[in-house]
Amino acid sequence: MDLSKGKYTVLDQIASADTVRRKIIDTASALYAKKGYTATSIEQIAEMAGVTLPVTYHYVKKKSEIMKLIMEDLLSTFRESLTSHLSAIHDPEEKLAAAVILFCKTVDQQREKLLLIYQKSGSLDSASKAKIMQLEVEVSEIFGGILQEGIQAGRFREVDTDVMAFNIIMMAHMWVLKNWHLKGRLGLDQYIDLQLDTILQALKK
Repeated sequence: MDLSKGKYTVLDQIASADTVRRKIIDTASALYAKKGYTATSIEQIAEMAGVTLPVTYHYVKKKSEIMKLIMEDLLSTFRESLTSHLSAIHDPEEKLAAAVILFCKTVDQQREKLLLIYQKSGSLDSASKAKIMQLEVEVSEIFGGILQEGIQAGRFREVDTDVMAFNIIMMAHMWVLKNWHLKGRLGLDQYIDLQLDTILQALKK
């Protein structure tokens, strides 16, 4: 880093690519949430992130590419958190409960990024949209796999696991999308308990 200016140099880009990418993603997310997508420029993102403009342009050439980075980061975080935390749980019902709790809490922690996905996904090109959809399918497949385990073990009734997996994802998303209504009545833990009860009742044999 150029200590005189507090900015990442091209050498930093090579040595600390993940750190620089993270700075761009987090700064862009915060600025989009505060100022709006249209009012935020790549130059402002670079300045606030402490990354030189040439380094920033190495990662992104236009704002829609930053949106792609944000979306990929959010969905990858979901997937990695779920897989890493569930490996030691073997009972299908416990595993599903743990996955729902973790997913809802991750959604809550990343609420600004999730809102951006819903608001600005239309700005992406076809290839970027396809990548985001594939990542979301991979997250749903984690839930689908847990559901299938429970069905095969005789713990859950037969359901369309693909539809149920996306039902779970949308239940988690609703906490952010309808928080303007829910926050006056429920805390996050209460919301998770209610939704988890709904899910398990739907799967009960």
